[in-house]
Order: sequence, then C-alpha cells, then structure tokens
Amino acid sequence: MSSTIACCKEVFAIEYVHKYSLPHPFVSMLLRTLRRRTSRTGAACARSALIVPSTKLSSLAFSSGGEAHRWGSKTHRRVLTTPVPQTNVSGLHMEEYHALSNATMTVLLERLEGLLDELGNNDAEVDYHSGVLTLKLGPHGTYVINKQPPNKQIWLSSPISGPKRYDYVRATDDWRYSRDGQELSALMERELSETLGRDVRLGMGQVSDLA
Repeated sequence: MSSTIACCKEVFAIEYVHKYSLPHPFVSMLLRTLRRRTSRTGAACARSALIVPSTKLSSLAFSSGGEAHRWGSKTHRRVLTTPVPQTNVSGLHMEEYHALSNATMTVLLERLEGLLDELGNNDAEVDYHSGVLTLKLGPHGTYVINKQPPNKQIWLSSPISGPKRYDYVRATDDWRYSRDGQELSALMERELSETLGRDVRLGMGQVSDLA
C-alpha cells in the first residue's frame, strides 16, 4: 500500500513537470529521486505512467516564454500572461544626453521658481538636487522630475497622471512620452493650469536652444 502511495505522488510530480513544460534537467532530477526512494514496483509504475516517453525527452526543445515546444511530432505553444518589457533604444551619445537634460532641468527649475514667486503660496516650493527636481504643491500633491542616465530619459511622477518616461525626440527637438506622444512641458502646463486655476506657460521651446 505504501509503495502504491509513493508511486502516485511521484507520478503526479512528473505529470506536473510535463504539463507546465519544465526543463528536462528537472525531470531527470525527479527520476533520480524516484529510483532512490521508491521500491522496484513503485518505480516501474511511475516510469510506465510518464506522459512523454524518455526517448522523446531528448527531442524536447525549450526556449523562453511564448515560443513553441516540440514533443516528438506534436507542437505545443505556451503564452506569457504578461507582455515582454519594451525598451526604447536612444541614439543619443551620453554627453549629448547630459547637455540636453541638464539644460531642460535648469530652465524648468527657473520657470517653476518664477511661477511660485507669482503665486506667493507658502505651501508650495521647488527644489533641484542631484538630478532630481521636486515641486511641492501642498494639498495638490508633489511632482518629481528626474534624470535617468542609464535609459537616457527624463522621468516624471505626477500626482495627477502618474509616472511617465520621456525620451528625447530629435525630429521635434523635445522630450516626449512614447505611449501617448505628449511633450513634457505641455503636460506640465496643462496640469498646473488645472490645479492652480490659472493659465501656466513654462515657455520651454526647443530643447537644443536651451543647451
């Protein structure tokens, strides 16, 4: 009876391996464990219950998610539940990125300081340190804008629209979010105008003119 239970447990484990297309080394490990821990009858039972014969395991081709897996003459396809992350490849040289992003952050800081001086609101403040610009608007939330050299991007965290990543687009000479095509300063102007109840113009213009 105990050998039958052990056999069933091992068979279930091996069926799970094949059901979810786990790598061949994992199957081999289970078989080795099976031979050590079960009786001769139990081992024979488990081997006979394999979904895929051992002669076909060598033809099983494994690759990353979304690719086809061949079991003998049959083909099975696995589908990822989450999309593969997409990375934008920037053509900017690092020196050019720093020149453009530094100029953008410096001018943006100056424009926001001027805006807060006009407002005369003690609850609002702006600060720029080590590549991170922070705009605090009291009960309206906080904007964080920072350089991201590894990606050659400028990242924005907005209390209204959430996080966005901006790439420099040479054709339009500005920083744009690839998912919606919006330009960084245009988004800031619209959101700040709605939040502050007044027309806000940052006047950033062309990025290359700022550098």
